[in-house]
Amino acid sequence: MSRREIVVCAALCLPLLASGCKKDGDLTDPEVVVPPVVEAPQRFSLSSTNEIGTEVVAQMDLSTDPCTDFYQFACGEWIANNPLPEDKPRWGRGFGELGERNNQVLREILENDTERPGTLYAACMDEAAIDEIGVTPLAPYLAKIDKLDAKNTKALFKLMGELDAGVGLGAFFDFGLSIDFQQPDLHISDLGQGGTGLPDPSFYLNADKAARFLPQYEAHIARMLTFFDYAPEDAAAAAKRIVTLETEIAKLQKPPEQMRDPESVYFRWDRKGVEAKSKLPWSAYFTAIGVPKLQLINVSNPEFVEGLPAVIGAADPQAIKDYLRFNLISNTADLLSAEIVAANFQFAAALTGQQKIQPRWERCVGVVNRAVGDLLSQKFVERQFPGDSKDIAIDMIQRVEAAFEAGLPSLGWMDDATRAAAVGKMKKIENKIGYPEKWKSYDKLSFQGSYFADSIAARTWSNKYQLGKIGQTVDETEWFWPASIVNASYNPLQNFMNFPAGILQPPFFHREFPKAMNFGAMGMVMGHELTHGFDDSGRKFDGDGVMREWWAPEVATNFEAQTQCVVKTYSALEVQPGVHVNGELTLGENIADFGGIKESYEAYRAWVAEQGAEPQLIDGLTNEQLFFVAMAQSWCSVSSPQFDELLVAVDSHSPPKFRVNVPMSHLPAFWEAFSCGEGEPMHPEQVCAVW
Repeated sequence: MSRREIVVCAALCLPLLASGCKKDGDLTDPEVVVPPVVEAPQRFSLSSTNEIGTEVVAQMDLSTDPCTDFYQFACGEWIANNPLPEDKPRWGRGFGELGERNNQVLREILENDTERPGTLYAACMDEAAIDEIGVTPLAPYLAKIDKLDAKNTKALFKLMGELDAGVGLGAFFDFGLSIDFQQPDLHISDLGQGGTGLPDPSFYLNADKAARFLPQYEAHIARMLTFFDYAPEDAAAAAKRIVTLETEIAKLQKPPEQMRDPESVYFRWDRKGVEAKSKLPWSAYFTAIGVPKLQLINVSNPEFVEGLPAVIGAADPQAIKDYLRFNLISNTADLLSAEIVAANFQFAAALTGQQKIQPRWERCVGVVNRAVGDLLSQKFVERQFPGDSKDIAIDMIQRVEAAFEAGLPSLGWMDDATRAAAVGKMKKIENKIGYPEKWKSYDKLSFQGSYFADSIAARTWSNKYQLGKIGQTVDETEWFWPASIVNASYNPLQNFMNFPAGILQPPFFHREFPKAMNFGAMGMVMGHELTHGFDDSGRKFDGDGVMREWWAPEVATNFEAQTQCVVKTYSALEVQPGVHVNGELTLGENIADFGGIKESYEAYRAWVAEQGAEPQLIDGLTNEQLFFVAMAQSWCSVSSPQFDELLVAVDSHSPPKFRVNVPMSHLPAFWEAFSCGEGEPMHPEQVCAVW
């Protein structure tokens, strides 16, 4: 029986049992008095003869007052009928259901594909062949670690470079491609904090978190090392050494909220500065990873890079070798046998609450999409992004941009010069819709049908391709995501917005949806990404992508005052009892949510003024109300408590419920649409407004 069938049964049967109804032949106890079922009063009686409208109404909890909890009003029935799947830590109507539908399309494509994507997919699906060779593919890498003199730092850095180039080792620090914040048409490299296996430094350094998670993490490390023939007691001792080493590395790291400010992560030391301020054999590493002549280096955490020599110098040589072995198996576990995959998932499950690993096919679709996404996405776009979808999306974005511009004169904290500059930056934004102008061809990357070897080939190719761009002019046409992905983005360094075909699907968008729904769901996403160009981070880049202060000093001060209202509002919200949203970490995304819903609504109203009112899709629900319902229903979600708590620590986005209720409750247009009086939960007395 499918999950949907189980849910329908539960929804139909449980109310009958609760109300004392009986099946044929059952007897009820005459002594038991069953109270009548009293339904909550409903402010809305909704119906629709349209399939789209019927689907909208089916997700709603009409017993909830929209002025009390709009998220529950819009999503209550969806939440009730969609228990968290065992193979997901979070499941949503937008990103979850849509992502799975997209993956099903990709799966069908791959199962019938005879070219490189199909070859890699088939190799990934051949579990028998993968299980047969077990951990053997790691033997050449292990031999190099075994022979390493860990006291010889030059030899250590040479080996780390070799392993980074192939398997993506990720030991001690992070190194990769970047763009120069002062010269955004130039690719440079970035050297920054990394080297730890837990989500952020607080998991090592916060006493409560360390007490909860470090014992589990230590057990996980020991479990993984046993695949390398460590005896159990030796694996346990090695795990303690590794945790001790990673804790020292964590002490050098900044928390994620401090890494959001572009001014605090841009330090062009270049090679000369790195070698002078961090006395480590960087030349050996850069040569081994494939960039021997590298000069252009940004350092995103100077204290980390400067402190690394002392940590490495003080480390137990045996701990370093244990640490490299663990990083090796940790970063290749998904390429190995089922028992290694399961052991690796065991700790992820403890962190996220996910009960079962995703189906093999779904993981293999992700592998191919990451490796050769453009080859796969071409066929996806042909099937899933038809007709005039792109033209409709472009028109919507232009209307959202016009709404942003029209709203600037009402912002009392801005002056005229800064308003004009903001309009100038907005007009320079490039909108990348659906799919790229040209697709990657992945020249010189070939697959032979062996999953481990083909995956390493893809990783090696990607590393060489990315690092080969250092010192080169940025290609403005290149996309960094597959077009099939369910996501959207704004890039402040190139001043563009990206809306792949993968997200331009229901429930966010459809060419046949009423405009109220398209503007409510996808229009909000468009406004969200646009506002990122003017949030607390994006505003520090001008229309050409150069990081500089282009605001008047008093305007910047006023802006900071406006944003503190947002920080305070979100910091007061509890995700779990005693676990609050991090208002500083989520500030940029929250500002974007506030702006996105406001701009998309004004864009919709302008469309109605120009084109005339649409027919009402749902009896009992105005189109203005439908706009807000459509926005909320794209965020209907369920998640595990463990995942909620994890995301509070590391995710710059607020939980879905708050992404709906908070921006709407601070928007006068929402109060008007649903007649929410001041003092009701969805119309607080004190409200925030930035854009």
